[in-house]
Amino acid sequence: MPENRKKPLLFEKYPDLEANIPWIKLAPLRTPVKKLTILEKKLGINSLWVKCDNLTSPLYGGNKVRKFEFLLADAKDKGYKKVMTAGGLGSNHCVATATFCNQLNLKPSAVLADQPITSHVRNNLLLDLYFKNEIIYTDEYDKVPRDPNVYYMVPGGSTPLGNLGFVNAALELKNQINNGDIPEPDYLFVASGSSGTAAGLLLGLKIAELKTKLHSIQTSFAPYCSFNAVRRLAKKTWKLLAKYYNSIPKAPIEQLNFNDDYFGGEYGLPTQEAIEAVKLIKETEDITLETTYTGKTFAALLGFVQTNKKKKIKDKTILFWNTYNSRDFSDILTKLDYHDLPQEIHWVFENPLPDFGLEKN
Repeated sequence: MPENRKKPLLFEKYPDLEANIPWIKLAPLRTPVKKLTILEKKLGINSLWVKCDNLTSPLYGGNKVRKFEFLLADAKDKGYKKVMTAGGLGSNHCVATATFCNQLNLKPSAVLADQPITSHVRNNLLLDLYFKNEIIYTDEYDKVPRDPNVYYMVPGGSTPLGNLGFVNAALELKNQINNGDIPEPDYLFVASGSSGTAAGLLLGLKIAELKTKLHSIQTSFAPYCSFNAVRRLAKKTWKLLAKYYNSIPKAPIEQLNFNDDYFGGEYGLPTQEAIEAVKLIKETEDITLETTYTGKTFAALLGFVQTNKKKKIKDKTILFWNTYNSRDFSDILTKLDYHDLPQEIHWVFENPLPDFGLEKN
């Protein structure tokens, strides 16, 4: 159940951070954990769980709002009126940024670049329209000039400050373990795009005194999504906290496993493994994933179970961290017209969808 929190768990553990780190409450955290009993039987294992970050916020679920509680607080504290970020044409991050900028009376702007087109990409562009996201379409992010009067958020919000959202999330998981909601996971699977979620979790696991092995699954291009990127961001996040508490432990690199086997070679490209994983978890547990991030991550989890022949991990606790929004926007989408988007991206809606084996809707 959500908690009526006045501050993040990180501030409760390290009180001096409150006066030095910006934060604003944007979501009714904590998110629930759920045992996937049907899939357990199908896979021949006994302890498979999901952390439901799809339910972080009724406005827009997913992992990003955890970062925004720190990043958008920083933008407000510094007096900015406009926030710019970047991503692919179907970026969940850019839609989420616009959603919570609206909540804080900040003007959102998104620099968008090409990616493989799916119905999900089309829907997210329409949501950009709905959330009044100013769209700048480009073939290279670096070509877009920076305005010093605009708060620039790196793609994915993966900065030391933003990553604190997932240091805090690890402490939230620790509380759920202490409450008996879930056993301590032996393995935790999470998507890695800009690497900040994994970096924050890795550091948070150490602070929470959890021995969980973190499986960070590549869903975007190196070097931004790589073992070294996670390690580097975890170190930078630790340095931010260590400025105020020299007792903060360093991230446990030995607990990190980075898996690049399920990426597929192109950002946003649906792979067969991801398509099948999305279908399986929907049919068994009625959980909706997508093929860019969470589908590939769940495919990696399934591959891990299969590779270990079930016998080694039959009684191990495996946690899948669902970072995808699950709010249903279908009614809203039917009322939006792509012609109201910038003309230069109308082709996304006018060209036939590539056949990736996905249901077209």
